[in-house]
Amino acid sequence: MKKEVFIVGVGMTQIKKQGPSYEDLCREAIAEAMADAGLDYEGEKKAIEAIYYGNCTQGLFTSQHSVRGQVITRRLGFSEIPVINIENACATASTALHEAVTRIRAGMANLVLAVGVEKMFPDMERIDDFPEIKAALPYLGFASFWIACEQDRREKYMETWRREKAELLGIPYEETSVGGDRSPFMDYYAIKALYLMKKYGYTQEDLARVCAKTHFHGSLNPKAQYRKAMTWEEVLSDKLVTYPLTRPMCSPIGEGAAAALVCSEEYLKQHRIVNSPVLIRASVLISGRDRDPYEEDISARGARFAFTEAGLTPQDIDVLEVHDATSFGEIYQTAQAGFVSPEEAGKFCTSGETSLTGSLPTNTSGGLVSRGHPVGCTGLAQVYEIVTQLRHRAGERQVSRASIGMCLNGGGVIGAEEASFCAHIFEAC
Repeated sequence: MKKEVFIVGVGMTQIKKQGPSYEDLCREAIAEAMADAGLDYEGEKKAIEAIYYGNCTQGLFTSQHSVRGQVITRRLGFSEIPVINIENACATASTALHEAVTRIRAGMANLVLAVGVEKMFPDMERIDDFPEIKAALPYLGFASFWIACEQDRREKYMETWRREKAELLGIPYEETSVGGDRSPFMDYYAIKALYLMKKYGYTQEDLARVCAKTHFHGSLNPKAQYRKAMTWEEVLSDKLVTYPLTRPMCSPIGEGAAAALVCSEEYLKQHRIVNSPVLIRASVLISGRDRDPYEEDISARGARFAFTEAGLTPQDIDVLEVHDATSFGEIYQTAQAGFVSPEEAGKFCTSGETSLTGSLPTNTSGGLVSRGHPVGCTGLAQVYEIVTQLRHRAGERQVSRASIGMCLNGGGVIGAEEASFCAHIFEAC
């Protein structure tokens, strides 16, 4: 029987287009998580027995590889304990949480910190200190996304995606493009959306209605990068990124950090807990595989494993956070995870069922498209929202009946699906 593991503290910065240093972002998120757990940031750091440090771009933008977490956490006053660096594309932070949970289940610790931090731009004030980065500035742009793909097959991916776009849109190959002024993953998601729009009858208006709902949720979240409510008509008429995706349907580039303190049942018995602990019913990490495009995918398998581990079904989930790198992600993942059939997913997600008062409130944080998507932070930003909901501290965006919540977080692309995927299920105590 697996040991029970709990979240006793969460912290998160506001997501901003450009934030302070890695060190400052981590300090804010960790200090909030420690205070949430009843620990003094300055005086009780030694209570933490291990740290899982999640990040993707620090090496790209600062040339700091190999010991990223050790560098940052040492500057914050943590020493001697194990610091494990986690890099797993957009699933980095949720992977850090999964590994923290695994460490406690293995009996190796009673209190572990998981932190995810991301900066998506180099520090221009120090750029002269890094001539190799300065020389690469014209090419960095969306490089932080391309690095989550097979580097030696990048040209093959671009050619495949262009060919698929041409076929799905009925236009000449020469009129298609990939990347350039946008993350190449926007093209990947656009192709996936087009394929299933053709198969199941989803429309661009469906995507716009989902997007408007999610931006409304984000307008109620003080941690969100964008807090502007939009109508679906405004979403639809905004700048086209790559059909069928307009700008508000695509996750923005942002910077931030999030953290969670997880503990064993023994720790709970021996310490005063300030806020209600949250039980981790399931923590699943899997990788992608070769398969036919866009049918049962990595998120379907990961969610199924999580439900099995938790002993629950989709009908038991009260609030859900999904990886909506584009607004199509909500329609796609709710179907993949078994909340609704693929045939009905478009209608379900535009009917109000995924709004705050619906049967499955989804992305109450504003999701990636509104809350923001600092790659190595995103998984724990989802967890922050679910824990906040389960403790009934979400203010205007609170889901009244929230007792059990779930996070679905994918990362990178290999072949026709994400390279990695985490699913977590939580229950209020």
